Amino acid sequence: MRVGRERQRNGLRDWVRGGARGRGGRLLVEGEPGAGRTAYVEEALAEAAALGLRVRSAAAEPFTAELPLRAALDCLHPEGAGRAAVIALLREARAAQQPGGAWLAAADLLVSGVGEWCARGPVLLVLDDLHWADPASLLLWRRLGRLADRLPLLLAATRRPLPRRPEVDEVCAGLGAAPGGRTVRLEPLTGEESAELLRGVLGAPPGPRLRRAAAQAGGNPALLRELAAHWSPLIETTGAALAELRVPEAELPDPPASLPQRLGYLSRSAYTTLRHAALLGPAFTPRELALVQGRPAREVLAELEEPLLAGLLEDTGEQLRFRHPALRLALYAELPRAARSALHQEAAAALAGAGHDPARTAEQLLAGGALDRRAVQWLADSAPSLIAAAPGAAAELLERAVGQADRADREALEGSLADAALMLRRPESAGLLATLHERAADPGARAALAFKLVSALMIQGDMGRALAVTEDALAEPVPSPALRLRLEACRVLALAERGSAAQARALAVPVVAKAARLGDPLCGAEAHHAMSFALFHLGRGRESLRHVAEGIACARRGPEANDMRLLLLANQAEGHERFDEPEPVAAALREARELALATRSTGRLVVTEALRAAFDYRLGDWDAALAGVDRADVLPVSDGWLPVVVHGLRALVRGHRDEREAARAELARLPPAAFEAPAARRYGGHVLLARALLAERAGRPADAVRELLPALADGPEEARAYERPWILSEIVRLALECGDTATARAAVAACGRTAAALAEYPGPALALLRCEGLFAQDPQLLARALERARRGGRPLVLGHAWEDLAVARAWHGDLAAARSALAQAVAAYEDLGARWDVARADARLRSLGVRRGSRSARRRVANGWEALTPAELKVALLVAQGRSNPEIASALFLSARTVQTHVSHILAKLQVRSRAAVAAQAATRRSGPEAAPEPGPAPGPGP
Repeated sequence: MRVGRERQRNGLRDWVRGGARGRGGRLLVEGEPGAGRTAYVEEALAEAAALGLRVRSAAAEPFTAELPLRAALDCLHPEGAGRAAVIALLREARAAQQPGGAWLAAADLLVSGVGEWCARGPVLLVLDDLHWADPASLLLWRRLGRLADRLPLLLAATRRPLPRRPEVDEVCAGLGAAPGGRTVRLEPLTGEESAELLRGVLGAPPGPRLRRAAAQAGGNPALLRELAAHWSPLIETTGAALAELRVPEAELPDPPASLPQRLGYLSRSAYTTLRHAALLGPAFTPRELALVQGRPAREVLAELEEPLLAGLLEDTGEQLRFRHPALRLALYAELPRAARSALHQEAAAALAGAGHDPARTAEQLLAGGALDRRAVQWLADSAPSLIAAAPGAAAELLERAVGQADRADREALEGSLADAALMLRRPESAGLLATLHERAADPGARAALAFKLVSALMIQGDMGRALAVTEDALAEPVPSPALRLRLEACRVLALAERGSAAQARALAVPVVAKAARLGDPLCGAEAHHAMSFALFHLGRGRESLRHVAEGIACARRGPEANDMRLLLLANQAEGHERFDEPEPVAAALREARELALATRSTGRLVVTEALRAAFDYRLGDWDAALAGVDRADVLPVSDGWLPVVVHGLRALVRGHRDEREAARAELARLPPAAFEAPAARRYGGHVLLARALLAERAGRPADAVRELLPALADGPEEARAYERPWILSEIVRLALECGDTATARAAVAACGRTAAALAEYPGPALALLRCEGLFAQDPQLLARALERARRGGRPLVLGHAWEDLAVARAWHGDLAAARSALAQAVAAYEDLGARWDVARADARLRSLGVRRGSRSARRRVANGWEALTPAELKVALLVAQGRSNPEIASALFLSARTVQTHVSHILAKLQVRSRAAVAAQAATRRSGPEAAPEPGPAPGPGP
C-alpha cells in the first residue's frame, strides 16, 4: 500500500505523461533505505506501460560493481540477441591487451539500440540502486542522460545516501540538473501518513497508543511495516474499530533483533561508534560521546559523518538525535545486559570526571544498576544541582544510595532525598523534613529545613501548621538574608490562603522590595509569587498576573528557580484562562510542560497535564482533554486533588457523550476521602457537574440539584473554584425545572456575590447573566449572555447559551426564533459529540411545542462538503490553503491529534485520499455557485 507524498506522486505521473507525448527527461530519486524509492519508480513503470511506452528496468547490486556494463546490460537487455551481442564484445575486451575499443563498441551498441527504440516511440529506462552500479554503466547512463534532452527518452535512477562514490555523485548531478532534469527526495512519512500506512496494513485506523509507538520508525515505511508485524500479537481491534496496542508503549518488547542488519552499509568503525552513541540515549552531543569513548572529538565527528549522511542521525542544533528510535533501541539491545551496565557506569564516571551536566551523568547511573562508592560520593556532592535540574532522576538515585550508604553518609543523603521528594510533591517529604528539622542544631540548617517543611505542608494543604512553623522559624536567628526573605514570602502565602489577604498583601510589599535589592533569581521569583497570590485573593487579577510575569522573568535567570518557574507558569495559565485569553494560556502550559519534562519534575508535570486537560475541555477538544488526564493519571505522584481532576473530567466528558455506564464507572473510582484536601474541593467542579448530569439524565432533576448544592457554600475554597459560577447557573436551571424557586433564588444571589468579588473576569459576569436570564426567562438577558459566550470561545457554553435562548423565546411565543436558536445549539453540541445535550435540548423545546423538523434531520448527510461539521469545515479550508497540521492546530487552538482526527474525517467524507485532493475540491467549490467563505478571524477559538 502506498501512502503520502501525493504531490511528488502527482509530479511523477505528469513526468511520465509528458514522456508519452514525446518529451524526454531525467529523474533522480533519493531516499534512505526503506524510504520507498523502488515503489516510487514502480509507479512510473506501471503508468508508462499503461500509456504504451517501452519500459526497461533493473537494479544494480553490490557484487556487480566490478563487472563492466553489467547494471546497464541488465536494464536494457535482460535477455535475447542484444544481450548476447554486448556480452560478446565484453569478452573480446577482456581478452584484448587494449580493451578500450571493445568496451566503447559495447557502449555504442547499447546507446544506438536505445536510439532505435526512441525512433519507434517513447521509452522509459529505470536503474534502481545506482550507488552500486559499475563505472562503465555509470558512464553509459551519463551518455543516455544527454540524449534525453533531444529524444523521447525518460531516464530515471534511484540512490541512497551511502555508499558515497564520486563517480555516482557526478552522474546524479547530471540527472537532476535543469533543464530537463529533476531530483525527488523521499522525506520521512508524517504522523498522518504513518497512520494511513498502518491502517492499510492492519485493516483499521491505529489508536492513539499505536500512533505514538509508530514514531519509533521515524517515518520510514519499511521499518514501520516491520515494527507492525513485530507488534502484531499485541495489537487488537477495539470496540471503536481502532487497531490499538494492548500494552503501554513502555512495555513493548525490544525491536526485532534483525534491525541492525539494515545498517550493513556502514563501515565497521562508524557502526561501533553509533552503538556507543545508543548508550547515551535518544540524543547526545559529540563531546559526550568523545568523553565516553576517551577519544578526541574530531575523531568521533569523523566517524559520525556516515550516520549523518545516511539520515540515521539528525543535527538539532544543540545535539545529535537518532532519527529512528527503534534502530537505536535495537543497537542498544545488541549489547549483553552485563556489558551495558558496565558501559553505563564507565560513561557516568567519564561524564562526572569532566564536570558534565549532572542530569546526563544521572541518566547513565540509573541505567547502570547498583551504585559504587565513587557514584555515591558524586551523588552526595552533586545533589543540589541535580535536584534542581532533574528531581525525578535525583530521587531515584538517592533512594538507591540511602539503602547502600553507611551511617555517616546516610543523614546527608536523607536530607537530599527529602529535597527531591519535596520537589516532586511526594507526601513523605513532610515527615522526613520534620524529623530532620527536630535533629538540627545549627541555626542556618534549622532555618533551611523549616523552609522546606513549610513548603511540604503547603503542598499537603496544611496551611495552619505551615503558618505556625513559619512564625517559629522567623522568631529564631536566620543567618541568610535570602532564606529569611523566602520564609517571609511563605508567611504571605499562608496568610492569604487562610483568609487574611489584605494583611498578606501589606507584608508582601517589603518582601518584593528586599528581593529587588538582593538580586537573587529565586528570591525574586518567590517574592513576586507571594505578592501575586495575595492580590489574587483580593480579586485583583490583572495586578496578580503582572507579578506572576515578573516572577517568571526572575526565575528564567537561573536553573535553581526552575521549580518556582513551573509553579508560576501554572498560575499564569490559570490567570489568563480566567480572562478567556487562550493564546497566553497555551504558551504558558507549553513552556511548563517542556520544562517539567526536561527537569523530570513529575509533581509539576502532573499539574501541567491536568491544567492542559481542563483547558482542552473548555475549548471543546475533548479527545485531547481525555488524553491529558490519561497522561496525568499514570504519573507517580500522590496529590490528593489528582483523582478528583482525572475521574471528574473523564466522567463529565463521558456523560455529555451519553456514555452513562462509563461515566458512572469513573465516579465510582473516586476514593472515599477524595474531597478532604482543600485543593480537591477547589478542583471538584467537574465531579459535581458529572454527578448532576447523570441524575438529570436518569429523570431525577431534584437529585441533580442536590449534587450541585456544595457550590452554594461561600467557603474560601468554593469561592475560588473556577467552575463555581457556571455550577450556580446550572443550579438555577435545574431548580426552576423542579419548581424550587427558593434554591434558584439563592443560587442567583450567590452568583451575584461571586461576580461582584471577581468583577475583572468575564466568566462570572456571563454566569450571572445566565442566572438572571433563566430566573426571569428573559430573552434579552439571555441574548446578552449569548454574545458573551460567543466572545469566550467555549463551545459547550455557547451551546447552552443558544439552548437557554431557545427556551426563553418559546416561553414568549416566538417559536420560529426558538427553532432557529435550537438548531444553533444542536449544531454546537453535535460538533462536540455531546449526544446527551442534544437529547436534553430537544426534550426541553419539544415540551414547549418546538421541534427541529425535517430540515434539521437533513442537516448531516453522509458524504460531501455538506457532511462536514463546522469544525471540520474550518480545518478543511485551512488544509486547502496548504497549511500543515501544526499550523492548523495553532490557528484554531486545537491539539495536533484532534486536527489529525478532523483531517481523517474530512478525507473520508469527501471520499478522497490526499490533502491535495481536498484543495482541488475546495477550489472547484469556490468557483461554483455554492462557494463557501474562506475561514476568517473568529471571535474565539473553535471547538
